[in-house]
Amino acid sequence: MDSLTESEMLHIVRLQREAGLQRLGCHFSWPDFCDERRRFHQEFVYDIAMFAASRGFSWPNVIRAAVIAKDIFPQLDGHDVPTLSSMLMDALSKCLPNSGVHRHEFSQYLTDTCIARRRLFQAVVSGAANMSIAQVHLEVQLPPTPCPLAQGTELHQWEHQRQQAQLTATLQQKEEELRRLRNGSRVILGEVDVPEDEKLDKEGVLELVRAAVRATEGQMLASLHQEASLLSDILQLKLQREASATGRLHNPVPGHISQHPDMSAKAKQHTTKPKTGHTA
Repeated sequence: MDSLTESEMLHIVRLQREAGLQRLGCHFSWPDFCDERRRFHQEFVYDIAMFAASRGFSWPNVIRAAVIAKDIFPQLDGHDVPTLSSMLMDALSKCLPNSGVHRHEFSQYLTDTCIARRRLFQAVVSGAANMSIAQVHLEVQLPPTPCPLAQGTELHQWEHQRQQAQLTATLQQKEEELRRLRNGSRVILGEVDVPEDEKLDKEGVLELVRAAVRATEGQMLASLHQEASLLSDILQLKLQREASATGRLHNPVPGHISQHPDMSAKAKQHTTKPKTGHTA
């Protein structure tokens, strides 16, 4: 500390920051910290001294400002704002004589610096700066970059593609329904009551067969009507898709295509009168 003379302080001020910081640090002992906190301590002292020099303090007062900074830095841990302010005022009154405007300006700067960065200084002095911090990386999915206007799709072309896709999807759905209908069972046979205590003759057997046929007649008619409706819808869709591909269609799937073939089949059943005769 005694080696820090006025001429030496003038020389330190004229150096670049890193060189001046190292040279100023050589004039003090730093027993409070032995890790990275020593570097923070030295930087704090250097910054306070450079502020005093830049404000035109006398060189003895610049040296006193550095001493004040060195003494108060290890005490910045664990104080609330009122206690911290009181501690700073006490340090100033002991080490820096009443030098009027300079004293007030230095007090304001030191108080603002220590209070504004109070939590940061507390973390450094207490050693929290050496603690490892777990970082969680959140991946953000950005929307796709739109194509340049020159590479975009015209509105009418996009509408045409949408209509084609709608027609194709509806056609595939109808074809799949027809495939399931043809591969599935057309009728479901119910149980036929056969008397156990009576022997059936030829007429009795024929009557049982006729009863089974009558039971499946409605199912067959419904299945055939449903297949006919699907075939009609498929044909209409293919014609519309072909017309749309050549630019002659401007509307999507028309409303007359049956979306519920079961309902159409039931409606046709009501309008169709089955034969009253029976064949063996």
